[in-house]
Amino acid sequence: MTEELDHLGQDSDAGSEEMVLTPAELIARLEQAWMNEKFAPELLESKSEIIECVIEQLDHMEENVRRAKKGDLKVSIHRMEMERIRYVLNSYLRCRLLKV
Repeated sequence: MTEELDHLGQDSDAGSEEMVLTPAELIARLEQAWMNEKFAPELLESKSEIIECVIEQLDHMEENVRRAKKGDLKVSIHRMEMERIRYVLNSYLRCRLLKV
């Protein structure tokens, strides 16, 4: 994964706070939201901030893969990781749509 940091904006009464997450923490939060949504009997609160950050992170990863050497083993590993993240994201969104 890339070394970039993602920001989740959260509104509060005193103003706007930003929580800084590493890509690994972001993916862990997506996976937790996915599992919670999957096993909850009703529609849970949307995690739109996480979804937006994951999509942005996937875009950055795609750019990095395009710039990398074609024969590099890291490229195939990054592509597999991107496919895994897309699967989790799509499954999360599919679970939410089925409950609507």
